[in-house]
Amino acid sequence: MGVTEWFGANAQWISPVTSIGTMMIWIFYAQLLYSSYARQTRARILINRAVGDEGVDSPCLVCNMSSESVYVYFVMVRVETTDGEFFVPATDCGHASAERDSVDLNTRTHQGPLASGSCMQLCSFSDMLERAGRLAGAPIKDGQLTEPEVELKAMEYHVICIYGSDKRPFGAIRRFEIEHDDSGRYSLVATTTDTQKRSALRYQKQISQWLQEHG
Repeated sequence: MGVTEWFGANAQWISPVTSIGTMMIWIFYAQLLYSSYARQTRARILINRAVGDEGVDSPCLVCNMSSESVYVYFVMVRVETTDGEFFVPATDCGHASAERDSVDLNTRTHQGPLASGSCMQLCSFSDMLERAGRLAGAPIKDGQLTEPEVELKAMEYHVICIYGSDKRPFGAIRRFEIEHDDSGRYSLVATTTDTQKRSALRYQKQISQWLQEHG
């Protein structure tokens, strides 16, 4: 039996198999296109230290690695202590009211649009720790805890953003553990190698609560 005769005799099952194979190829390419589109439209924010060798005196950097701009709504820092945990707002830079009129808006607040590939510099980790320490009842001076009864354990940055035309905000989150040496000085160690993104319904409720309290 020749090839032509064989195809003619088996046409009843060759045609369906060919159709299924063609459909699987189209599904494969559609998946590749969707994955590429999803990567391009997914918000990606990185939180890191700007100058590693400066330790806790390094400023905290928020970098937008998304393909579009994001709007930074506000910044919160969760502080963990031996006496509990609480959130500290970190959106404003803390300029005195007398200086506000003479200081550029970009240096007064960490709120606003952040273009693709751009970075926003927050205050240094040490400044943030000192602010948090005062609120936690564990004051820090010259890199040392002045009240040993309450110890700082960790700090977690929450950068709340809106991406492109999305209506729901999301949080970019990174946690740093606080380590102390024998002299009482502290250092920060990141607990993850990357910044996490959080946008679940429960977290949306937390964002709404922060807006009511600090917005």
